[in-house]
Amino acid sequence: MATCRVRSSALLTALMVLLAGCASSAVTRPKQEVTAESYRNETAKGFVVLSALWGRTWNCAQFVNGQLWSFGFDRLPSVITADNATADIVLEGSPSYGGGPATNYVLMLDPGEYALATFAIKVASTTDAKIENVGRARLFEGGKPIGGTFTVKAGELVYIGHFGLDCYKEPTIWRYYPGGREGFEHYKQVVKEQFPFLDVRHMQFRLFQTSRLGRDYVLPP
Repeated sequence: MATCRVRSSALLTALMVLLAGCASSAVTRPKQEVTAESYRNETAKGFVVLSALWGRTWNCAQFVNGQLWSFGFDRLPSVITADNATADIVLEGSPSYGGGPATNYVLMLDPGEYALATFAIKVASTTDAKIENVGRARLFEGGKPIGGTFTVKAGELVYIGHFGLDCYKEPTIWRYYPGGREGFEHYKQVVKEQFPFLDVRHMQFRLFQTSRLGRDYVLPP
């Protein structure tokens, strides 16, 4: 993953498409992940597609390397206030997962709005390695989410982004995306290969909305 701040470059777009590969068995699958049976039988839920880039990024800010470790979302309005409480939705990498393709997920969720509530990053220097946790104290202000949100309605299949690491100034989570109509169509086919029961023809491109952890982007016609 490129560590420069020009995240919308052609190189990044090509890399995002390349990395949208099959799921890795080295990561933990979230409890909300859809199955063929639940997809066929559930009409009251919405379906959210996202990908995570769990691999290490070398020369990450002031560190030898950095790695996205986990991230989670709360359904709004959230009754969870503790900074380190487990989020409603949790996605986790693996200590042994050093790289490889993106891990793709399709989550079956109650309709509504969801906010980024937690994330953790592992960083390593020449002498030490540690996990840095960010929680609601930094991602909410006055009970309102400032990290970013996404929405899903009943019956929708919506893509909200690729979540990975950014290393500009300091390591942080960042929302990426495959650029252009061609890139999104390719990604839809990758998801279809992994989840053949999905009707990806009607997958919507509606990115996780954030002013701090990603750039606005509208898919061209």
